[in-house]
Amino acid sequence: MKILDVFKKTHFTFDGEKQYETVQALLYRHWFVILARLILFAFMGFLAFVIYRLAFPYAQKLGLVALADLAFYLYLMVWWYGLFRMLTMYLLDTWIVTDHRVIDSTQKSLFNRQVAELNLATIQDVTSSVTGLIPTFFDFGTIEVQTAGAQEKFSFEDIPHPGEVKDLIMELHNKYMAEHRDGKETHIGDRS
Repeated sequence: MKILDVFKKTHFTFDGEKQYETVQALLYRHWFVILARLILFAFMGFLAFVIYRLAFPYAQKLGLVALADLAFYLYLMVWWYGLFRMLTMYLLDTWIVTDHRVIDSTQKSLFNRQVAELNLATIQDVTSSVTGLIPTFFDFGTIEVQTAGAQEKFSFEDIPHPGEVKDLIMELHNKYMAEHRDGKETHIGDRS
């Protein structure tokens, strides 16, 4: 979504990028995923206002206006927190594919980030799947990268054009293996 691009630092650099590597793809979840959640949040916010307006006359009769207001404002605080948490998780879950490695940066919660990476030499298999009517229509799905490393499987969920990304990763893997016969880095230095 172009509107959310203002929150993204850059499309082609990241912390820990090596001097000799080039970013081939920076992946976020498909825009439909956030749109569906935003619609749900809009409905939940609208529903709160409707319930408040319908319950207010009864709260006045019972003398519970202050309690009704408190409950409504507490709900709105939780609603806002949920909305911004959802946007944060969407924008900070990223997958970076370079010509040397794949980096999975997952935001588990507001203050819990997990970053894992794998060298292209450790890739054994890449599969993509698109399941369901809406994902098929909008072409988004899951990519699983099977590795020989410590973390056996990387999973990228709700990625746009998973077939194309799978082909890109396999093409980069094959090119990397052709250039690095033993699967080891031959470059020196990294970008600070």
